[in-house]
Amino acid sequence: MELTKPNKINVLPAIFFIGLLGATSAIGASVKGTTASGNEVDIEIIKSPALEYPRRAQRLGVEGYVLIGFDLSPSGEILDLRVVESKPRLMFDKAAMKFVGNMKFAVPEEDGASVSTQDIKVRVTFALQ
Repeated sequence: MELTKPNKINVLPAIFFIGLLGATSAIGASVKGTTASGNEVDIEIIKSPALEYPRRAQRLGVEGYVLIGFDLSPSGEILDLRVVESKPRLMFDKAAMKFVGNMKFAVPEEDGASVSTQDIKVRVTFALQ
């Protein structure tokens, strides 16, 4: 009887960044937020870092998503970064938080002045191909 090693499946992770209104590319994309005056504004994503697929999730063949919420200060600083929803729970949270936390956004303006923006949400989807 000949023993053989099981074939390893070479699965390359494909990571998709999806904004609130559907599929978008990471650079040049935008998300929605609300200014202090109550106006809904589009916020352009000007820098998007590389997103790392967690090794454990890749090894287990798990796919999922994380919805990240945050506020943006008038200087462009990300405030109150939080996980709003994730599936599966806790599997991708850390990678998604790091990804969104390192993004850069164009600060919205009202009457020529930079304004803070609240209730911004970014959906990060993790999928294997």
